[in-house]
Amino acid sequence: MVKISRLHMGLAPRIALLSWLLTLFTLIIFALLIIPQQKKAFLQNLESKANSVAVSLHDVAAGAAINDDLASVVSASQTLLAGDPDLDFLIITKNDGFSLINRQSGWSAEPHIDSYWLPQKRESSGQIATVPNLNLRVFHYAQPFDYSGIKWGWIHVGLSLKNYDQSVALLYRNTIGLALGCIILSLLISIFYARQVERPILRLRQLVQQIAGGDLDVRADIKRQDELGSLAHSVNTMAEALLRRDLILESVRYAAQQFLQAARWEDVIFPVLKKIGRAASVERAYLYQNRHDENGQLCMVRRCEWKAETEQQNPPEMNLPAIAYRKVGLQRWETLLAHNEIIAGPVAQMSTLEQAALEPQQIRSLIVIPIFVEGIWWGFIGLDDCAQERIWTDAEKDSLRAGADILGATILRQSAQDALLEAKSTLEQRVLKRTRELQTQVSAKEKALDELAEAQNSLLELSRSAGMAEVATGVLHNVGNVLNSVNVSCTLLTDQLLASRITNVAKIAELLAAHRSNLPEFLTEDARGQQLPDYLIQLAPVLLEERDQLLHEARSLRERVDHIKEIVAMQQSYGRVSGLHETIAPTELLEDALKLNSGALTRHGIQVDKEYQDLPPIVTDKHRVLQILLNLIQNAKYACRQGTANPKIITLCLFAEQRDRVYLQVKDNGVGIPPENLARIFQHGFTTRRNGHGFGLHSGALAARELGGRLTVQSDGPERGAVFTLELPSHPGEHP
Repeated sequence: MVKISRLHMGLAPRIALLSWLLTLFTLIIFALLIIPQQKKAFLQNLESKANSVAVSLHDVAAGAAINDDLASVVSASQTLLAGDPDLDFLIITKNDGFSLINRQSGWSAEPHIDSYWLPQKRESSGQIATVPNLNLRVFHYAQPFDYSGIKWGWIHVGLSLKNYDQSVALLYRNTIGLALGCIILSLLISIFYARQVERPILRLRQLVQQIAGGDLDVRADIKRQDELGSLAHSVNTMAEALLRRDLILESVRYAAQQFLQAARWEDVIFPVLKKIGRAASVERAYLYQNRHDENGQLCMVRRCEWKAETEQQNPPEMNLPAIAYRKVGLQRWETLLAHNEIIAGPVAQMSTLEQAALEPQQIRSLIVIPIFVEGIWWGFIGLDDCAQERIWTDAEKDSLRAGADILGATILRQSAQDALLEAKSTLEQRVLKRTRELQTQVSAKEKALDELAEAQNSLLELSRSAGMAEVATGVLHNVGNVLNSVNVSCTLLTDQLLASRITNVAKIAELLAAHRSNLPEFLTEDARGQQLPDYLIQLAPVLLEERDQLLHEARSLRERVDHIKEIVAMQQSYGRVSGLHETIAPTELLEDALKLNSGALTRHGIQVDKEYQDLPPIVTDKHRVLQILLNLIQNAKYACRQGTANPKIITLCLFAEQRDRVYLQVKDNGVGIPPENLARIFQHGFTTRRNGHGFGLHSGALAARELGGRLTVQSDGPERGAVFTLELPSHPGEHP
């Protein structure tokens, strides 16, 4: 097939080749079926002959088995061999291996013959084989020799294959000769048949080439009643359609020329319809315009009509009155034409109402093309064929639609010209009127601009006040968070001082002062004095531990007070300069925030886990980041308190997923956030806590954005915890 496609074979060679290959394939199948059957028949003949010889020898062998007369068996075997030259051997074999071998050249006895001559299955069989002992290629037939129920041995018959081989060779020669004759004959018939098939196709191709070359008057002779005859009829139909299309296109060109040259389209519409009607070979061509009657119904009014039988234009006074589409059963026309769809085809295929309106006019087929002016359905052009049930081709529809579009453009152009003339006559009045309108609009615009400027100033002042209030609220919230820790530290200091054993030292001092005169005797002889040294030894480490705890809380209290001072200082400098950036390790930020909340977390039994990556220092505003982290840890603490998870865990994470970006994360397994609150969590004033005010997260999100980062939240829902992530640039000015 590849060679055929490369050679670009014509239709006739392909048909001939296909027919010939089909015949060749059939002959091959026939040969593959008939030759094995013939060979099988030859073998069956050999087996039948061998069986006859074995049966003839069976009776003699039976007598020899009874009388042990081997001479009679040999004599009978030699007689059979002499009578049939196709017998190569007769062998009678006993079960003990003793055999009488009879051949054309004589006989012999073999006391122990090969096991081949003693088959395992005792059943008759025949096949072509080269037998051992004799080394002959023969048709070997073996038949078990049983007598009186005794399995005595076997009778072997060997037939010559000379005649068989000759028959098979003759079979092959005859088959090959017959096949060659059939192949040659089929090739000749295929070539003849292909030429008969190709000849009308070539004639049709020549005809199509003439049509393609512009000769639309040629026609094919339709003498056949098969597919080629149908094809010839289609070619003729195509040529007629092309001829009509060219005529219609010529009429459309004529219409465009007339509409372009005429001052008013009404003056040339009749010759245009006449030209189109003749080109389309119809009996009537007409133009209708849409109007609405006093009831608001859409009606059609005939503007012009051409009839082939009169070739004259109807006078204006004979034009039909306005006819409502729905009144005459043409409501489907109203819908389709309004959607710029063409109505075309035989009247017999239209609805019953449409047939009732059209058949009285003897219309058998028609085409109606809508006319649109500025996107509005203006009317339609129609053509009536009263001679045949005509099927309008797409080419005819497109050509006639082009004519309708040209008429619509002409009507629009003429309307524009009329409007231009009217506008020219009233231009001065309209200019004065428009000038007054513009002056009024300008005055109103200036007044609106003044009011807009005043409103903008008010909005700016309100915005500034709102911004200052928002900043102050955020600062107060952060100061409140730190004051909570200050309050906790003060409470711890008070509790530790109240529980301190320092008062015991005062009592010991009073006791020693009372016995100052006899102090040695008091310490050695008095029972209370004897206990004082041991008690002081035990009291010393306890007082030292209390001192360390008080010192730790005092330092923590000083750090919180310093942080409050930094927050207030930042609030004071908010309107003047941005925050001070410094280089700090991200872990230090998390640890400082955790340190400021450690007391509250310990008091509420909240476990803190840490997952820190080893990251280099970053440059950022330390105090603003610390405010954000303090608020996030504080919120996580409240979420854990309100949640049902046990143990309550807050996890602080530090990692870097992008280059030059660090992520500080606060996770909790607390109460979680409902999905409907995730979108509002950072809005000003939004809170879910009873005593919350909704400023912390809002100010934190704004601060993160000013630092070049962002604050995000993620939660799987109630009782599923929440994750707040603070993303920051490694250096100021870097944005994702």
